[in-house]
Amino acid sequence: MYFKKLDLEIDVPSYKVGKKEIEYGIDVDNEFTGLWYSDLKLTDKIDFIPKEYESNFYLLFLEANSYILPHSDSGPTAVINFYIETDNCATQFYEVKDDAEPYQIDNQTDGSVYDLKDLIETDSFIAQPGDIYILNVNKIHSVIPLDNREINRKAICFSTNSLNFNEVERMFDQP
Repeated sequence: MYFKKLDLEIDVPSYKVGKKEIEYGIDVDNEFTGLWYSDLKLTDKIDFIPKEYESNFYLLFLEANSYILPHSDSGPTAVINFYIETDNCATQFYEVKDDAEPYQIDNQTDGSVYDLKDLIETDSFIAQPGDIYILNVNKIHSVIPLDNREINRKAICFSTNSLNFNEVERMFDQP
């Protein structure tokens, strides 16, 4: 399984974006293109993660302004994204061909990047503002703009290094 949309309706909380923690991308004409994560402070509590699991998650704010190459994430094993702005982009997942040659870009630790020729498209989704998705970020995925508008994608990310996708999914299947 690659992702699961949670059937939740939650108002966007008040938040304050802090210091940029890490970025993945390149400079084009002296302007950064890619994605980056910043510290995040919520001034309103979001109360959808069961209490017994809250300590397994940390908060970051995701921003992206371009197409995101097919990759697996460095660090987290699963992420719950609460989308604030989506800008008509698809999140596409892939399976890796047997002869694939992954590579890493600056700042990647245990994640990898892949060329499209080394991948087979599988499932995808188009998030809308307010949607909440669990993502299996160990699986290869990319963000693809569906039109030529400027991208300004934002999400509140509840990331975990201690629970895998299936464990996070089961958290929401419990009564």
